[in-house]
Amino acid sequence: MSRPAANLTTRPLFGGAVIMDLPNEYIDASDLRQIPDNQEVFLSHSSETSVVLEVLAMVQDGLASTDLYEAVKFHFESIAHDNASLSSTILTPPPSTPVLSTPVDPATVTSYTPTPLILAGTQRIHKFSYNPTGAPRPGHETDQPDEVWIAVALWRCWVESAGPIAGEGEGAGAGAGAGEKKKKKADLVLSVNVNLSAEDGKGQEERRWVEEWFARAVGSLRIEDWHLFGDSA
Repeated sequence: MSRPAANLTTRPLFGGAVIMDLPNEYIDASDLRQIPDNQEVFLSHSSETSVVLEVLAMVQDGLASTDLYEAVKFHFESIAHDNASLSSTILTPPPSTPVLSTPVDPATVTSYTPTPLILAGTQRIHKFSYNPTGAPRPGHETDQPDEVWIAVALWRCWVESAGPIAGEGEGAGAGAGAGEKKKKKADLVLSVNVNLSAEDGKGQEERRWVEEWFARAVGSLRIEDWHLFGDSA
């Protein structure tokens, strides 16, 4: 019997600057531990799966500065690096036509959320038995790595303005620097990971369930306050 589709609830994130639908069963990790200010982290109470939304500096290396597929691939590979992944495989092929990123017209920002791009792949990771450097913890030298499915969604938040940017909350320096050109260059990155090697043998079932709600979550995300993204030089 297949698992019922997840019931999602709208969650205010980053103080309401972003809203997104997430599964009812997911708990806010900040209730359990300290989370960096640029992250929102939610944990499943029934599996090892977690989902992270991060505000990061816009990638400006090579093609990733203008090609959104290259940018989301950069973020996938950054996760692999942070995980001390032994190997990684990207499952999502590049689009037939490059998806290019350009600055947003400031006049539209009040009601604008960029179109996201999703990429999925797998990484071979020692999730718990190895430390963050990739070295085994004592007594776990022979442990086999886990196969982890990871999906990443990217919203490129790039605005250039000759004055105050519409859609910023009150108190964001209003009235200061009139006529000064402002820029916002950020990558909003959502990632989820599923351990395909879970001991209960239900890794693939969990992946199919997560893949379905992840697509809905991505489609639901809305930016409510562009002040979330600090001004860039």
